[in-house]
Amino acid sequence: MSKGRTSYDVIVVGGGIAGLGVAAIVSAETGRKVLVLERFPMTGGRMMSYEGLPEEGWRIDTGLHFVELGEKSCCTALNTRVGKEVAWAPFSESVDIWNGEAFVNIAELVPMTKEDRNAFAGILAGISKMIDGDIELWDNRSFEEWMTEHIPQPAVRELFTDLGMIMTTIPNAIDMAAGEVLYIARENLRKTRQVLQASYPVDGMEGITRGLVEAILENGGEIRTNCEVQEVLIENGRAAGVRVPSKNHPYQEEFRITETESLLADRVVCALPIYSLSRIIDFDPRTSPLPRWWLKRITDIRNEITGLVGFMIGLAEPVVDPGKRCFLTALKTKHAGLPFQAFPASNFSDRVAPPGKQLLHTDIVCEHAEASDKFKRERILNLLWEDLKEMFPGIEKKLEWKLPYYVDGCDGLARQPGLVGNFKPALKAPGIPNLYFAGDTWLGRGLAINSAARSAMTCADLILDDLRREFGDVIP
Repeated sequence: MSKGRTSYDVIVVGGGIAGLGVAAIVSAETGRKVLVLERFPMTGGRMMSYEGLPEEGWRIDTGLHFVELGEKSCCTALNTRVGKEVAWAPFSESVDIWNGEAFVNIAELVPMTKEDRNAFAGILAGISKMIDGDIELWDNRSFEEWMTEHIPQPAVRELFTDLGMIMTTIPNAIDMAAGEVLYIARENLRKTRQVLQASYPVDGMEGITRGLVEAILENGGEIRTNCEVQEVLIENGRAAGVRVPSKNHPYQEEFRITETESLLADRVVCALPIYSLSRIIDFDPRTSPLPRWWLKRITDIRNEITGLVGFMIGLAEPVVDPGKRCFLTALKTKHAGLPFQAFPASNFSDRVAPPGKQLLHTDIVCEHAEASDKFKRERILNLLWEDLKEMFPGIEKKLEWKLPYYVDGCDGLARQPGLVGNFKPALKAPGIPNLYFAGDTWLGRGLAINSAARSAMTCADLILDDLRREFGDVIP
């Protein structure tokens, strides 16, 4: 049942960085009436940030986020485009890998001869000169295949495999998309002269999204939280708006059919990951307004995602040298037997932990089947804690609190052959000219947050181009 009709120029479903980015650009550059709808109590999506939780003086994020390229990233470019700034900590000084006994620098983990080092430098120089077309040829092939053709030295291949795991959160090179590894490495080499550089915003993830929210509101846009869109309305081959709940329902969610109202729009942007899209668009091929081939493609790949299961940890005393800005990782831990990631956020920013204390972000990287199952998550957490006690001796005595969390779909689509670059779904719906998509599971490049930011800018430009075709060079 639907009642009431309110109209907007653009409605954006989803208040993560992609949805906020599209809305910020369109509202700032056109002055159009834009509405963002977010089902959670706050914006941010998979990169929400909480101040004063779980105790006063701490700031924690939804999951482990270490942002590739930092001040030189797409996140920064997105904010700059709408007149906002992001405050970044300096780049990480090292990537340290667990060797079973200690964290060692990645260069120490893979001993190389002088000839190996020269070969490594030459390969990096070649990657930095690759053009987009060269990289795209490898989007449907594995990084193992690329290394077999280009790297004869075993030690250099091992080092590149370790770097590829950090970029893709995939432990085996045969499962990594070569095109994505090469793209990420090229961008880092061109912008920082390092194969992989990352940093952390001094205000946590909110430091990236806060300016986008401000830009939307300053330009007359509107943001509604606690508003879960029920359906994208598609009439006569065009997106007509969305249905949203019109009032509270007394039944529990399992028994509820929500009464709704319609919000109309000239254009609708679904800034949701593909695995959530069937919540708001009919995927039954007999009744859906979208073509069968497209529905099948989305259905086939929507669970090709990875997850994080881990702890945010508050420590009375540091377990990592507080003067060291580092990213910590392992190809496989002893107990959990899965890839591991961590970094001490308070070593990068003094705004995320009380003085003298340390905030440690940790996680295990796992498959969708494990991240989506509460019993498997619990087992992983128990094993991870055993790993942490061995990796960081004395952590139990220094522990003030530890907060378990999980994120299913942490990196968008898995960076596997055939799931990156132009193999990702496009940013416009086939056959529906005013329905758009944005986010890290849609067309785009780079690590998760940057991929989402890039897609936001590309999607916004598609909308601006459509407006120019409709109204001419000057958008009213």
